[in-house]
Amino acid sequence: MLSKVSFLNEIILGNFCSAAEVESQKLVDEAYQCLFGLASTDAGWNHLINGRTVSVLSQAFSNSSYGHDRSLQLLLTLVSACGPATWCKKPEDENMVLNKLATEFSVDKTKRKFELLEILVILLLGSAHKSQADSDYSPPWLSTLSEALAELLKNKLGGQQREQVLKLCSVLTELVGIGWTINAPQDQAKILLLLVHLSAIEVRMNLEDCDLKQVEAKASLLCSCYSILEGAIHYMVDGLSLPLTATQIGQLHSAMLGAFSAVIVYLDKLARETGMADLVADDSSNMELEITEYRTDEENKKYRSSLLVHASVRVLGAWMAEETLALRQDVVQLLPFLLQLCQDSCKQLLDAETRKDEGDADCEEADGNTDESNARMHASKETADVFDLMRFLVPGLCHLVTDDKARHKLLNSQLVPLLGQYFRYHWRQCSSQRCADSKVTLVTTCAIFQNLILTEPKLVSEEDVFKELLCFCLSTFHTIDEDDVIIASNVLVLGLFLVRNSTPEQVTARLAGTFFCRAVDFLRSAHASSKGQLAVSEKFMMHWEDLEGLWLLAMQVFSACIRELRWLPDLVRRTGWQRCLKQILERPPASGVNDETWNAFENIINSLESIKNS
Repeated sequence: MLSKVSFLNEIILGNFCSAAEVESQKLVDEAYQCLFGLASTDAGWNHLINGRTVSVLSQAFSNSSYGHDRSLQLLLTLVSACGPATWCKKPEDENMVLNKLATEFSVDKTKRKFELLEILVILLLGSAHKSQADSDYSPPWLSTLSEALAELLKNKLGGQQREQVLKLCSVLTELVGIGWTINAPQDQAKILLLLVHLSAIEVRMNLEDCDLKQVEAKASLLCSCYSILEGAIHYMVDGLSLPLTATQIGQLHSAMLGAFSAVIVYLDKLARETGMADLVADDSSNMELEITEYRTDEENKKYRSSLLVHASVRVLGAWMAEETLALRQDVVQLLPFLLQLCQDSCKQLLDAETRKDEGDADCEEADGNTDESNARMHASKETADVFDLMRFLVPGLCHLVTDDKARHKLLNSQLVPLLGQYFRYHWRQCSSQRCADSKVTLVTTCAIFQNLILTEPKLVSEEDVFKELLCFCLSTFHTIDEDDVIIASNVLVLGLFLVRNSTPEQVTARLAGTFFCRAVDFLRSAHASSKGQLAVSEKFMMHWEDLEGLWLLAMQVFSACIRELRWLPDLVRRTGWQRCLKQILERPPASGVNDETWNAFENIINSLESIKNS
């Protein structure tokens, strides 16, 4: 089949055309007809992608060759079906197509402009370009497209046209960040302000005073606006240079405040109208719920698990992670319902994980059986399709657990068991390298546990989850890759917190000796001697800005453990760390050790000396 595809490619490129134009065009027409037939099946997609057809179609479209409109249709079909895999990691093909479309989009003054807009949305949704992780990323078509979109945003648009424009702005924001509005060559700040205000207004218009059916009907538009608002939040938080005055920043915040207030009201209404009014009812009131429409339990569940609800929770999570004061009371009131949604999501994650593991086991037994392999692929896809709601809330929860009212609300809503289950799930994902985001989620979940131990130390003895976490830290810390300093630092601090709040019987030398030996090695490896001075070691240096506080905290808690665990001082002395620290402290302070680090070393020495002299 690949050889036949290659032959069709040559025809599209015009390499087999005769002198007669009519005959040549007929040959190209037939070649396209064959390619469309292949593009209608799963196997055909793979043949076209692997057979270099995407590159051929990109060239044909870019060069406006005969039949180039059909080459674009084929590309749209492949991108819709295969997403980024269409481009086979060859961004030059994608850029070739997007360059031409962006140019056409910028100069067109007819209704086709909005047809091009829809085409651009499809292609950008299936883009092979990485997301906005690289702030310097700027594809060649971005400037042209940004300028055209900026011009379009300033025009008076009808409702459908505005929705189309916002959708393209949303997709572009997800791909390259909302900084594209700043890169527009004219009215830089005004375009950002205008886009955020338009999005906020659409959110309020389609959420406020609307029933659930009306809101669901506008799900696509709302999700687009959510992406823009989330992009604006991330852009402002990243500390990038903003060409905005204090007044303009205040206007942005005010617009987003109104939008997120509407999101909270919508989620509150959703809870009340889908059988979960008790989760959002004010503790001080006995307000009766007015039932506006009868629904079955299945219908209620469908509403609560819709993509719009997931998107609403995600964007609210972005707000909660960065805005710790505005709307806090409303957010706190909504927390029990949000946790219930997360529990449902977590259950789906665990069920999908179980089915995938069963599929993997069946596949191994089948030894290459096609049906079993297909079942395994289906299980993998099913796992990827499950929406991990908790991932978007954990950053905000990390702040909220430090607030007394919010923390008590969360604890009463079974936060601890949910976090324990969620932590174990992502540890398995991280260990099997199934999910790239699991490390970030694990770090934030560790931080929530640490804050809970600091604010509610009695939980360590009351909740089984903390006992399980203690066993996990004591038995797992030494197995973590020594170069994975971020995960290791967080697990170490969590383990030390748990040790301090546990009974001596739970942290005997037999149970915790390996943990503390590895802890000593890890803490001392953060610094190394360089040209006679002490400096942060190479493996820590890249992340030291994030890790310095954790390292100092670990040193502080380790010092306390030395004083509280009778067997620990001898273990530390046998490692040679005490001797090493004394040699460091005998040097003048100017040798590269800052005051905080110096004090941390002294605390370890003083703790060991106090035990020796007692």
